[in-house]
Amino acid sequence: MKERLKLTLKAWPLITLVTVGLCFLTGAVAESAFGIKLESQQSVEFIRALVRRLCANAGWHKVFFKDLATLVLLAAQVVLILPTLEEVLFRWILWRLPRPAIPIVPAITSSALFSAAHYIQMPWPNDAFVALFFFGMAQCWLYARTGALWCPILNHALFNATNLVLIFVLPS
Repeated sequence: MKERLKLTLKAWPLITLVTVGLCFLTGAVAESAFGIKLESQQSVEFIRALVRRLCANAGWHKVFFKDLATLVLLAAQVVLILPTLEEVLFRWILWRLPRPAIPIVPAITSSALFSAAHYIQMPWPNDAFVALFFFGMAQCWLYARTGALWCPILNHALFNATNLVLIFVLPS
């Protein structure tokens, strides 16, 4: 268990850095090379708007408490509930459970579906599709390497928590 935790904690910053970098790179290439402004995930935009409201309403009144409560509940959902549900669905059920002879095909399938699932309500194309596909593949690798589902769940939770912090630090 200790070795699995060490590997997960070593992989987390690298996977996060590459995924976030790919997201920005995809957006920059699409805009500079093709003149296309790619949309962000709706959940990211919602959190950014909430952070801007919190910063603007720094006084202690009802709007602030309502927004703060919303942010705390959203953070719990994004950091605890969703990583668990998504990893069970996309890594365990769609990738690991079939136990194919060539695991790359279900890894690609589960990663593509994982990436697409984040954009069901979004217009296409999006700024993070490629990045989230990479993230899904990295999660499959982590699961294959450790053999424990809790490792990609922890990595996913840390990834989401890091992104929440980044939204606070870089709200625009």
